[in-house]
Amino acid sequence: MASEAKIPRSDTEQHLHRLAQSSECFDIAMTFRFVLVIACLLYAVVATAQSPAFSVFTETAELGGEPVKVDVYRPDDMESKGVAVLAHGFTRDRLRDRDLGRALAEAGITAVAPDLPNLADHWANGDAVAGLVRDLEGGALGLPPTPRSRIVLVGTSFGGLATVIAASHLPGLAGWIGLDPVDGTGSAKRAAARLTSPVVVLLAEPSACNLFGSGKAIAQAAPSLLRLERLQGASHCDFEGPTTRLCRVICGRSAGMDKVVRREAVAAAQEMLQYTQEEQTLIPTPESH
Repeated sequence: MASEAKIPRSDTEQHLHRLAQSSECFDIAMTFRFVLVIACLLYAVVATAQSPAFSVFTETAELGGEPVKVDVYRPDDMESKGVAVLAHGFTRDRLRDRDLGRALAEAGITAVAPDLPNLADHWANGDAVAGLVRDLEGGALGLPPTPRSRIVLVGTSFGGLATVIAASHLPGLAGWIGLDPVDGTGSAKRAAARLTSPVVVLLAEPSACNLFGSGKAIAQAAPSLLRLERLQGASHCDFEGPTTRLCRVICGRSAGMDKVVRREAVAAAQEMLQYTQEEQTLIPTPESH
């Protein structure tokens, strides 16, 4: 069978062939560039959506006569609904309130998280927290003056003891939130009995780490208790964030209950601040008479 003879292309045909190849390469390059641009735009949109709507800064303040670090989480894109002062637990520091501070700021509430000045003197820490609230009323830490009725105290573990003592000296607060508060002396129970502000207490499962649910007695002593809730399956470590591996080893582990604690704490703060704002709108102004 005779083989087909290859007919050489003319110069014109070769030129057209090269143009076709160039056109294909150009189309591929343009398509790649288009896909790349779209990918960059999508990434920018996602990054913008995920960027925090708050800012964080650290100040040095005097609490109880001691200079301490204070982290402030402040909403960026909205007017602050109020201020939540956070108090950490025994042997902890302000960094254990980081996750709650962020969650509050995202919800439009300015969070102020100080290092408490005393390791074991919870009464002195209570006085220090009360002093911080009075400073915030006057406009401290670069924040605008905040009336006491728009300030919530939030205390975790022994920070609950310090903050309930502080709250007992601060009538007119928006409220006090105890996050698995502990009390082995009866001081928190006595302080809670003097509260005039709304109270919410969230508890972990009873264990040695929360003195076997001692926060229940604190909550029941409060005259204006809004809610007492034991979060089933939660450990003492779920009430701080981020926690540590050592805490999990000593006090137990749970699956995702730390997120539940933050959600409930933020909801309680919003409820208290909303209540005080609505209450203030019912107070008649001189012009209304």
